[in-house]
Amino acid sequence: MRRTPTLLIVLALLAAACAGNGAATTTEAVSETTTTTAVPEPVTTVPATSEVLDPNGLYLNLMWHQHQPLYPKDADGVVTRPWVRVHATKDYLDMVTLLEEFPTVKATFNLTPVLLLQLEELASGTKDVYWVLSEVPAADLTADQQAFVLERFFDTNPAIVNRFPRYAALRALRDDGAAFAEGDLRDLQVLFNLAWTDPSFLEEEPLAALVAKGEGFSEDDKAILFGEHLRIVGEVTETVRRVWDAGQIEVTTTPLAHPILPLIYDSAIATQGDPTAIMPIQRFREGRDAQDQVERGLDVAERLLGRRPVGMWPGEGAVSQLTIPIFSGKGVQWIATGEDVLAPSLGIGEFDRNETDTVVEADLLYRPWKGVPSRQPELPIFFRDRVLSDLVGFQYSGTQADLAAQDFVNRLRDIKDRLDEQGATGPHIVSVILDGENAWENYPNDGIDFLRALYGQLAGADFVTTITPSEYLAAFGDTVEPLDEVWPGAWFSPNYATWIGEDEEAAAWDYLWQVRDDLKDAEASVGDGVTEEQYAAAYEKMLFAEGSDWLWWYGDDQSSGNDDYFDTAFRELLGQVYDAVGFDRPAFVGIPIIPETPVAPDVGAGENLLSVTIDGSFPDGEWDDAAAYRTRFEAADLDMTISFGITPDGLHMRVDSDGVLDGDVGFDLYLSTASGSTARAKTLGDHLLGFGATDLYRWSAADPEALWVAEAMPGLESDEASFSTSYPVGAAAQEDHAALEFTIPIADLGPIEAGDLIVFRLVPWVAGIEATLMPTDGPGAAQVPDISNVDVFLDVADPLGDDHGPGAYTYPLDAVFPAGSYDLANLQIGTEGDDLVFTFEVVAPIVNSWGSPNGLSVQTFDVYIDQDPGAGTGARTLIDGRNAALESGNGWEYGVTIEGWMPAVYTADAGGETLETTPTIRIITLGDKRKVIARIPLAVFGGGDPSTWGYAVALISQEGYPSSGVRRIRDVMPNAEQWRLGGGPASGISHTRIMDVAWPEEGVQEAMLGTWTIAESIAELRPDDFGLVPLLTAGG
Repeated sequence: MRRTPTLLIVLALLAAACAGNGAATTTEAVSETTTTTAVPEPVTTVPATSEVLDPNGLYLNLMWHQHQPLYPKDADGVVTRPWVRVHATKDYLDMVTLLEEFPTVKATFNLTPVLLLQLEELASGTKDVYWVLSEVPAADLTADQQAFVLERFFDTNPAIVNRFPRYAALRALRDDGAAFAEGDLRDLQVLFNLAWTDPSFLEEEPLAALVAKGEGFSEDDKAILFGEHLRIVGEVTETVRRVWDAGQIEVTTTPLAHPILPLIYDSAIATQGDPTAIMPIQRFREGRDAQDQVERGLDVAERLLGRRPVGMWPGEGAVSQLTIPIFSGKGVQWIATGEDVLAPSLGIGEFDRNETDTVVEADLLYRPWKGVPSRQPELPIFFRDRVLSDLVGFQYSGTQADLAAQDFVNRLRDIKDRLDEQGATGPHIVSVILDGENAWENYPNDGIDFLRALYGQLAGADFVTTITPSEYLAAFGDTVEPLDEVWPGAWFSPNYATWIGEDEEAAAWDYLWQVRDDLKDAEASVGDGVTEEQYAAAYEKMLFAEGSDWLWWYGDDQSSGNDDYFDTAFRELLGQVYDAVGFDRPAFVGIPIIPETPVAPDVGAGENLLSVTIDGSFPDGEWDDAAAYRTRFEAADLDMTISFGITPDGLHMRVDSDGVLDGDVGFDLYLSTASGSTARAKTLGDHLLGFGATDLYRWSAADPEALWVAEAMPGLESDEASFSTSYPVGAAAQEDHAALEFTIPIADLGPIEAGDLIVFRLVPWVAGIEATLMPTDGPGAAQVPDISNVDVFLDVADPLGDDHGPGAYTYPLDAVFPAGSYDLANLQIGTEGDDLVFTFEVVAPIVNSWGSPNGLSVQTFDVYIDQDPGAGTGARTLIDGRNAALESGNGWEYGVTIEGWMPAVYTADAGGETLETTPTIRIITLGDKRKVIARIPLAVFGGGDPSTWGYAVALISQEGYPSSGVRRIRDVMPNAEQWRLGGGPASGISHTRIMDVAWPEEGVQEAMLGTWTIAESIAELRPDDFGLVPLLTAGG
């Protein structure tokens, strides 16, 4: 990869243009020095437990993490998102008061400084835009305000909406496109905010009266509602402080801006856990910032809570050996992170779990360890149990409250039994650490029933004791053993791949580096043009810009559904660093890192590839399979259409216009291609393109038969380009219509594959003056169709409507699982070059609801390859959790699981032992074509002739939080639930989870999958106890 040495140029080239969110966010970040709240008297003593603690006992560290990113304000000082307020009214206060109902149960609450500061501002009178728009009388809402309310006031979990009949009715009204009357708007203004209020508060007056009223709300009702919201927000920190002082909870905090502290200290450490990470050009190394993040975070917590925390949850649980002395040197007495850090720190890779999901190496995980810095105090570290924590965070919401709580306690019992089996001595502690706010909206009654059941069962359990980390260390600190080195990782991963390692993330780190470097120039100018106060304000903003939340949303691994908002907020915060010291904002700060999402064409592409001849004749039907964008230029009373399509020959385009294109008129065409080496975010006329263009073409009426190619994309400082070569243009003109067509050769587009997007924008001009860009609402995009030349040796048409497994399975209830998603329509297997290529076609368009980097959010395709059918070698039982096997006499040597986040290839030896590997799998999802293409190098399979192999193919429901012993697929329950399949048996766990099997004969699949041996343990079963799947072969 070639890298230019001039950073500012690189930043501009890496960046894309034009964020989709046009809201201005120009005011300052929340200040850590805000003093509007009275400072409580500091408390320096830590209440000690009165219990006699068993030196061989099992303890539970239950830790709730509460955090919101720093939401920017608009030009009027209004916060642009409501989530701090509404999580305060729905989660933060009642989480503490509910625990008080169970005085013997201990827990730890982590409140981040950036959350505490925003709560302080809200309690002091700052409002968010949803609050402001809710208070506007419904009759006075402008058209734009009404549009915002209708679009955003359903930003609530659908299950919560359904608790309020009127809210659900309004949602249906909105979805039907019906007009909202004044009363409808007022009810929506109230119901959004009622829905984001904890049910326990809704049961009390005055809010209970509003719930009972249900609809027909008045403007006075709003005042009652927001009076209660303001009261609840104001009570959060006061209540936390009171319960902390009483000794039932411990309160911890996080470094100031919730940063990934190891990356702030030295970004190069990312490659230790992720050697293939795409790294920023500049190495970010700011040890002083890392120190200040910790110290200032503690300062904020002490000021607002009256007491300095002694424990800390690092941002995202991110730790490393080099950051241990930062924490301990600032007086932190313990920290916590995830098991994915401990396992590599101990040199064991990862923790093994048995069939009940109990950690095999229990004595290693369920104890704190201590980091040992060279010149600072040793630092105890508690390690999160990933499975137990994720069950609460993601799974138990679909289970009856008392049963979920009992399952949790049973799992603690399994841990105790495992420790006893090992003969482990000394105290042990299970750390369950998770988000203490976002999970509850998925639970019935906002999780209240589950938490009461959980706390009640924990209070009654005689084998486990809840405890805070500081209490544990006070009693058993001398039992904590040292780690030779703390592996660099986070709460859920042995690396930092979510925050660094992709192109967008690399660009964001380079932006951050440049601003930090410029701030050093400002520091050097203190006393010489920059005051100490200006520098201090800029430095504070810099620290907030180092928060992890901005980096979380860059790249393909996470999606908020509105990533442009966070991109805008991040760059605005960077710009405020310059504002604070009186420097001009550099151009790169205004250039989005996330490319603007291409707009859908007005006419979709046809089923067939284009077949056009560039001759200007335009015979009827020639362009019928093209996609098209249409634009109306009102000022010129002109309609224009861009038609386009890609074939193996290249990108074909046709431009139609009302009227003759003559005189000093023309257009520039900007493309983003893989072959370009220099990107430009703006047109030559200084309009934002919405992406980084790498190629520029020009057509003018003065030379109508040529499309000229720019020699190179000019840099941002230039408004001119040089053109030296051209491609032919076919043109035709009539009195009231003009059309032209051309082809950009495939070689100009670089190495492209099916699914790639060629992003473009056409810019008409008259006498050198640019007109409105086309498309007008954002960039256009041509998706590369399947233009490969695969030699298909196996083609299977699967019966339609058999997406029901053994015959009765049904889809989950949530709308992200549209009918036909699991109905396999066709399978093709073939070769192209050195690749084995699988093409799957399903009945429904493939929707990537959760932003998977591979385009697959809900489907998993399994392929099992028997390289010697009939020989009986390899493994018969399919990958964990499929609960199916190959027929006797067959066995798979390779199993491929093709899914959105963690595709893999399993290998099986002659005796059936399997191993998961992660070679390069190129997955291409053509959602509107309902196709998925997977390309895998034949070398992965050891070579050979794949046309002689046998194949079994299954379509399954992908699940990011599967049951124990199941490899990332969804459970089948007796009755379908929001996130679970239905139609399964009432008892047992050995039924299949497969929804469809590739097989040409109708009615056979149901018999394949419909027989299994009922068992309570999968380990008891042999291959013939499952449903048996035959092999497909090229010979029939």
